[in-house]
Amino acid sequence: MNLIKRIAAGDKEALEKLYLLYKTKVFRVALAILDDCFLAEDVVQETFIKIQQGAEAFHFKDSEGAWIMTIARNTAIDILRKQRREIVHEEVEEMVDHADTSASPIDQNENEGFLELIRKLNESEQQIVSLHLIGELKHREIARILDMNVSAVKKRYRRAIKKIEREMEEQHE
Repeated sequence: MNLIKRIAAGDKEALEKLYLLYKTKVFRVALAILDDCFLAEDVVQETFIKIQQGAEAFHFKDSEGAWIMTIARNTAIDILRKQRREIVHEEVEEMVDHADTSASPIDQNENEGFLELIRKLNESEQQIVSLHLIGELKHREIARILDMNVSAVKKRYRRAIKKIEREMEEQHE
């Protein structure tokens, strides 16, 4: 039986299995959007709460991964909007500078390397690259999530990868 169907039926073990399968991907997508480990961890928690609460509404014609990444992306964007309204830019920088990320679900060095590479991209390119490389979503799934056509997603993805490649070449010179 599908994990989401089992979650809808109240199976806590299915939720735990789904969490173990997707927690790192959700964290990385959130981190790419928020650039803050603590907030990304909050997104992971909120995403799986929303999955549990919304499991009955899941349409099984959709991709499980695309549904989860959509929830994660939207949750991260909601938090980002809230942060932009509540905290001035200097306070955010201070919080990030003093953050202890030792308890994050993935290696901090990987986080920093990934963030450094995608920071040079615009917001749309960051989301497309994150959803494709981390979320492992297909371009058509990303197009549906971002409300774009597939060719535009593919074009922006290729452009973003070329930017990243150029940046990596410049770093190794």
